[in-house]
Amino acid sequence: MSGLFRRLGLAVALALPGVLASAATLHRPLPPDSLEPNGVPENVQQDGGDFAAPPAALPEKGLLRNAAAGLKRPYGGTPIDVLTYHYDPGRTGWNQSETDLTPATVGSANFGQLTTLDVDGIVLSQPLLVSGFTMPDGTTHDVLIVVTEHNSVYAFDAQSYATLWQANLGPSQSSKDVGCVNVEPEYGISGTPVIVRGGAGSATIYLVSATEPAHLSFHTQLHALDLGTGLDVVTPAEIAPSAGLKGGGTVNFDPQNQWNRPALAYSGNGLYIAIGSHCDHNPDNISGWLLNYDPATLALAGQFHTIETAESYELASIWMSGFAPAIGPTGNVFVVTGNGAVDISRNNWGESVLNLPADLRKHVQGYFTSIHYKSYNNHDVDFGSGGVMLLPVVQGQTAPPMAVAMGKSAVLYLLDQNNLGGLQQNDAGALNWQNLRQYGKGLWGGPSYYGSPNGGLVYVQITGDVLRSFSVATGSQPALTQAAVGTSPAGPGGSLSVVSSNGAMPNTGVVWVVRRGATIQLEAYDALALGNPIFAANAGVWSKAQGNAFVTAMEANGRVYVPGYRTVTVFGLAQ
Repeated sequence: MSGLFRRLGLAVALALPGVLASAATLHRPLPPDSLEPNGVPENVQQDGGDFAAPPAALPEKGLLRNAAAGLKRPYGGTPIDVLTYHYDPGRTGWNQSETDLTPATVGSANFGQLTTLDVDGIVLSQPLLVSGFTMPDGTTHDVLIVVTEHNSVYAFDAQSYATLWQANLGPSQSSKDVGCVNVEPEYGISGTPVIVRGGAGSATIYLVSATEPAHLSFHTQLHALDLGTGLDVVTPAEIAPSAGLKGGGTVNFDPQNQWNRPALAYSGNGLYIAIGSHCDHNPDNISGWLLNYDPATLALAGQFHTIETAESYELASIWMSGFAPAIGPTGNVFVVTGNGAVDISRNNWGESVLNLPADLRKHVQGYFTSIHYKSYNNHDVDFGSGGVMLLPVVQGQTAPPMAVAMGKSAVLYLLDQNNLGGLQQNDAGALNWQNLRQYGKGLWGGPSYYGSPNGGLVYVQITGDVLRSFSVATGSQPALTQAAVGTSPAGPGGSLSVVSSNGAMPNTGVVWVVRRGATIQLEAYDALALGNPIFAANAGVWSKAQGNAFVTAMEANGRVYVPGYRTVTVFGLAQ
């Protein structure tokens, strides 16, 4: 939605003081078991996008020859867990422990599709993996966790792909009742869960489900499920933050017009859940949220809202196309906000990268806001369409700890984690930036990182452009410099790449990209050379060509998993 129309709505709300009060009363969380309507019929919308045409389907390859043998093939390395979005708290997207999949093996005739897992809804979140887990019956499995927009959770054996258990968490929300068909036909579990493992047979899956048990009765609940059984280990918690505003009035979570799109995050300081909006509905009455829950009790322990003054109620959602909040080495939490009011003196935090304290109870610790924020707001150029990634500190680094972030503007910013740079003329607070707008359009996704034999590399791919890598200078003059380019243009929104390698060992790095469109495609590149894909194949379908298939692959233990519409497609080696 454009800034002009949002501001017209704000003007009406200010002219009619009762508007804010009545809307807050209607769009409110309910008691957990209530069937009372708390929503209203909405005009059905889909967020516009500065999108390229989706790619055409590739010739169908089908299953790899000897796929059955491939499913029995043991992994050659030490199996790992993938418990969180993009592998680590910094969200690098780098699996450093892959021994079997290299540019040579992925580019051979021995690599391809092994099977397809059928599920009951769209898979928008990243699959997760727990290796060597002891189930309640005493058997040991590598357990693959998949969640769907139909509110189902699946546990598969990650060797045979037999279903270990399946749980459903309640009726999903109708996309038409929500009034936003970015995801269609339903909203259920959208944010990637996070898993906390306690031992060989002890692990808890934390996730957020959106339910509609009766027409226009909307709930959003936090669950903690036993990995061995799929059962709730504590009573689910209704997501229902509320906060008084400095200028008077109250801001509440709106369960019809807001959702948990970002992946969940976990640290020793708690469980973090970020909240965005559906199609910018009710923009003058909602705020973005970052919430901190106690993992043991699911009690709300801390909260941060992005809009502080009532006359500036304008979104500032935290959605990041599914990217998770990043957790810094001291426990601070980093997020990016979207379209919304920017007034630093009044704590209105639209269009910004934010550094927040672990308990979310103190002031913002640091921020970066582009000098172009007014243009971003007026033209729906969310900074928050992308996530923020924390770069690992490398040996000999004299530059400060760094981060990168990019949104719809297609400008890749290199930032100082400890001093994000604030709001300055010419974006002088950033350490460096690369403007990619000449090559394509914006990014609905995020970057990835590889600690290559030649040094750190950052990968990004914007709408309609090829995959690009940038070397990271870590000395006295931090900078990003283009290192290599691919050849295959991205579909709508760009991509969310991940990287696999055997540490920094030469000739082991592979970049994995999901190409978006009505037909989803998996592409693989040599992580150093890029150039032509070393592998490309169809990997399922989406519900519609422009349906925001903002998904990321997950690679682990010699297998690659690609989410899709009612499927997860599995790739690997035949022998």
